[in-house]
Amino acid sequence: MKQVIFSIVFLFFYQMIDAQSWNVNQGRFIEVSGSAEMEIEPDEIQFLIGIKEYWKEEFEKKKEFKDYKTKTPISKIEKELLSKLESLGIKKDQLIINEAGNYWRYQGKDFLISKQFEISLHDMQKVNQLINTINMKGIDFMRMGKLKHSKITKFRKEVKVNALKAAKEKAEYLLESIDKELGNVISIVELENNGTIWSAPSAVSNVIMDSSNDSGIENTNKIKLKYDIKARFEIR
Repeated sequence: MKQVIFSIVFLFFYQMIDAQSWNVNQGRFIEVSGSAEMEIEPDEIQFLIGIKEYWKEEFEKKKEFKDYKTKTPISKIEKELLSKLESLGIKKDQLIINEAGNYWRYQGKDFLISKQFEISLHDMQKVNQLINTINMKGIDFMRMGKLKHSKITKFRKEVKVNALKAAKEKAEYLLESIDKELGNVISIVELENNGTIWSAPSAVSNVIMDSSNDSGIENTNKIKLKYDIKARFEIR
């Protein structure tokens, strides 16, 4: 009976020592976060153009809404747009018609039919050429859609690695300030707020609609990657 009690006491005492040792070891670490960003010029650009029938009188001086009666058909607007796209080297296989229809009308007026084109481009310069040469009559809207890059996976890896390196560098100089050295890594955690930031505008901008603006939009539409890494290191 005494032997059993002694074994239980010894086991309990051993567990206490082991727990204290674990707490001491766990206390000898430094936990820091590192961040890294990268901006990428997209090599695949989704550009959206909406066309809509309009009244010729809209563009005539001293005409009021009640005078609007001569409708420009959607077929004419579409033909002019496709001709302009072809002149810029944009092929039909780069085009998708997402939707077409007429949803409402002004009282006493005909429906104004609309269509939306999704154009797949590969550089911002082509977007600027399109904006600066297109006939704005019949254009309901123009805006950027999704921005993509064929090597986005590679770039994501680079940014994550740089974020981890930044965390390690931070831990090193913090420990140097108290005469300690960095040990082995204990854990690495990718934080939840990581991801891709699409800097393309969601709505029509003044830059896009103002064809007299020579600044272009190549500097306002990039893919921005941002990652934060939390890392825990031993303290030597």
